[in-house]
Amino acid sequence: MTDSKIPWSGWDRAGALCGAAYIVMINVGNTLQTAGSTDPHPSGAADLAGFGGHPSVTQSIGFGLEFTGMLSFLVFLGWFAWFLRSRGGPAPWLSSVAGLAGGVTIAVKLASVMPMGAGDLDHAVLTPALARVLADMNGAAFVLTFLPFGVFMLATGLAILSSRALGRIAGWTAVVIGAAGVVLTLATGVDPVATNALPFMLGMLWVLVVAIRLGVRPPRPVPDAAVGSELAAA
Repeated sequence: MTDSKIPWSGWDRAGALCGAAYIVMINVGNTLQTAGSTDPHPSGAADLAGFGGHPSVTQSIGFGLEFTGMLSFLVFLGWFAWFLRSRGGPAPWLSSVAGLAGGVTIAVKLASVMPMGAGDLDHAVLTPALARVLADMNGAAFVLTFLPFGVFMLATGLAILSSRALGRIAGWTAVVIGAAGVVLTLATGVDPVATNALPFMLGMLWVLVVAIRLGVRPPRPVPDAAVGSELAAA
């Protein structure tokens, strides 16, 4: 099946732009929540004080934006997996791998909120040491998302090269970013402080660019004879 046989509707544009909304909302939300904080690994006393305090209006807005952004990414994943699969190619199952890996990324990110919620609920009986453990669990879970996100990028890039859905540059860039994300995160032992976040940040930028591009205009048609040539070369 070629791209020319698939209509590009407003629903497709909305599904694509949900990916852009995810990137914008989680970054703005995180910035609002961490405004004024410069220490990536504060003391237990500082963590305990953070649990015991009442969030400001700005922090509450940031929290809402982050959660809304993660829900938006789920919508994008459902659409994006369909988009990649509908373009065909010799390995359409790669789209399912991408969708599953993206879903695991969001699942781990959502789970990272649980220790923070427990800290807020029980802050009156927490010790500084236990407060630090709960905060570090949140940080470790965030770094852990680098692994499934790297698999998402890698599978997405291979699916693009297989189907020629977005061209060579988009495909190979995703492959490199995804592979780097997995290798660097594993090489640092998923360290919550020392892990290199650059591949993750580049992956987010890639999603933003691709989501906006597909939200503005449909992908170019690809002849059936060209489908799969890039994956074979890889």
